[in-house]
Amino acid sequence: MTRTLRALVSLVALLGALVPLGAPAAPPSIQDLFRKPQFTQGTLSPSGRHLAVVAPVGERLGVAVIDLETRNVSRMEAPGGLDVLRVAWQTDERLLGFLGDRQRAAGEPAREGGIVAINRDGSDARVVAGPGGRGFERPRTVQVVRVLTGTNDILVTARDRSIDAADLYRYDTSTGRKELLSVDAPGDALHWVVDFDQVPRAVVTDDIGSDTSAFYVRRSATAPWVKVREAKYGRLSVQPMQFDPDGKLLYVAARMAGDDRLAIYEFDMQTLAFGKPIIRHPERDVGPGTAFFRADYRARTLLGLVYASNRPSVAWFDADYARVQAAVDKAFPDAFNQIQRGSAASTRWLVTTSSDRNPGEAYLLDATTMKVDRLYASEPWIDPKSMAPSRWVTYKARDGLPIPALLTEPLGRGDAKVPLVVDIHGGPYVPADAWGYNPYVQFFASRGYAVLQPQFRGTQGFGWKLESSGYRKWGDEMQDDLEDGMAWAAREGITDPDRVCLFGGSYGGYAALWGSIKQAKSIRCAISLVGVTSIEYLFDNAQTDLSRLADRTSLMAEQIGDPKTDRARFRRVSPLDNADKVGVPLLIAWGGSDVRVPIAHGTAFKSALEKYGKTFEYVEYPEEGHGFNKDENLVDFFRRVDAFTAKYLGPGSR
Repeated sequence: MTRTLRALVSLVALLGALVPLGAPAAPPSIQDLFRKPQFTQGTLSPSGRHLAVVAPVGERLGVAVIDLETRNVSRMEAPGGLDVLRVAWQTDERLLGFLGDRQRAAGEPAREGGIVAINRDGSDARVVAGPGGRGFERPRTVQVVRVLTGTNDILVTARDRSIDAADLYRYDTSTGRKELLSVDAPGDALHWVVDFDQVPRAVVTDDIGSDTSAFYVRRSATAPWVKVREAKYGRLSVQPMQFDPDGKLLYVAARMAGDDRLAIYEFDMQTLAFGKPIIRHPERDVGPGTAFFRADYRARTLLGLVYASNRPSVAWFDADYARVQAAVDKAFPDAFNQIQRGSAASTRWLVTTSSDRNPGEAYLLDATTMKVDRLYASEPWIDPKSMAPSRWVTYKARDGLPIPALLTEPLGRGDAKVPLVVDIHGGPYVPADAWGYNPYVQFFASRGYAVLQPQFRGTQGFGWKLESSGYRKWGDEMQDDLEDGMAWAAREGITDPDRVCLFGGSYGGYAALWGSIKQAKSIRCAISLVGVTSIEYLFDNAQTDLSRLADRTSLMAEQIGDPKTDRARFRRVSPLDNADKVGVPLLIAWGGSDVRVPIAHGTAFKSALEKYGKTFEYVEYPEEGHGFNKDENLVDFFRRVDAFTAKYLGPGSR
């Protein structure tokens, strides 16, 4: 680690030393594309003297702490055979490690599953949540709301008193003392917003029993809770996000009557009235899932807002941050550059830069001299010159609805028409794909394929019209959006319309399979991982974790369809019920321990394909869940994908 720390050089000298993104190098191997990052999640201590980074410790990921004055490095491993996924400083002496398992099967990749607090010299370790921890009854429900920098205290939510409600606690990571702050919660809390004085004064509740969600506020710590809005479960059009430093204003993401997109509004905590919108984007929603505030709670300063745009962006309210960001963006163009410093008094800044072609690098910046020190690359084995650029495009669906999409063209395409892989995101009612480095996309592009990532109707983040027009449209208009994107890419002269393959996971896996039926004349093949094969199984299969939501709320019925009235439509657009019509070769894979799309989706579909004599390759990873996580499984699956796409999309595949 210390060998990667180089002498300070000026920004100008650094730019001159960087290798330009020119001719492509050799295509990266599957192993390199899907290796886990080596160094990530760097963060400065409050004084700016120490840097903590997630780094290899033995066979796992632990924490490396670098003294930036002496360049001494200490390493600490996570307890319980787990990995550290990210870190946060409490004081210059004490930090938090957020735990998970990067090699864990039976679950989606990299979910946090615990918290450990430890001094930077490795002493006084306390498991706040996780293996061996005694602080909370249900450690996997514990989430940190705020680190109270300069103290050993943190604010966390946990579901100890009820699995239905997230209570708020103040917890001392040194002594284990905890104080319940939400004893008078107005309902089953989902999301708390705490003011600069650590007082919970806004909350969103979800009452699954009554199928309702609500937004409450209170004027002070002792004032009664007041309900501001109520809606059906999961369908609030307002979400509280951040208090201003004096607690008089609450910034709320809201979609007001007649508005298509979420914007951030002022909410007056005394009059309990909405004011003007302070942040609005011309094309995108600005709200939870797409934006978050940055604040310095010790200095009582609201610093800025990070938000989604064509590239992740930030608007700084603080002059120092704005000045440094401008200099960094000039030095590292065509990238998403993030900056942080330990405290308002520190002149050291950490700069992390990443892009569609670069998984990420970190630099130490002296804001007085504007000199930088390159610290590390997250994936040094990835050569950005061999990666393909991604850009946003928009095409019209057949009914005129504009569909945004990310397009990645293989390097060296020139005027040639290349095969197309349509990469279909899961969800489907989830935030849009983001511009940035994506190993799946780079895998296909490195093999000579263009990649289109349609943000089809139902996708969140581009306004209510695009999202809501996907409700109850599985297999119909949502599927048409994919075909319309394929046709657009061919008309633009980018792709060969006779060589198209659909690829996706979860809902994306469903759409790939349904495309093998509905679009069989327009595609050559389809690849589905953990794909839904029967919409009825989402409601009826007791093994799925969606069954509770389906049984007790109307959310899934509104978005997907009502099993009481829509059974015929479910069967009409389910791959399992139409396996006889599959018209192209399939590569299909499931995890045997998946609780979102249980293996029954795969085994039943496999039997149906065998019954009708279809061409397919089936693979099951018994220990994997809803997403493949183990290195050996990812490599095995993409070796299969490599051979499959070469056979049906590659040269001579006609």
